[in-house]
Amino acid sequence: MIAKFVRMLALVTLTLGFSTAWAAGTVHQGKVLETMNAGGYTYVQIQEADKTFWAAGPQIEVTKGDTVVVQEQMWMNNFTSKSLNRTFDELLFVGRIDKK
Repeated sequence: MIAKFVRMLALVTLTLGFSTAWAAGTVHQGKVLETMNAGGYTYVQIQEADKTFWAAGPQIEVTKGDTVVVQEQMWMNNFTSKSLNRTFDELLFVGRIDKK
């Protein structure tokens, strides 16, 4: 049982490592259209030149109209935030949200 768990954990770690490495480096900058804090995270809706998307990272103070920069780590589809009681069609998890 423990060996099975260790193998599964190794596989998940390897898979996440590949997906993170694949996405690393893509930087997004845009205007905050909407923001909210919940469960220790800040959720921001970002308007880039040609795309609008939601991102979530460690909680910070940010307001509507601020310009922020985020770096891709992991995209999630149909992510449900229990603390917000809301499902996001697509959500980008980031290590940090920087105000510009």
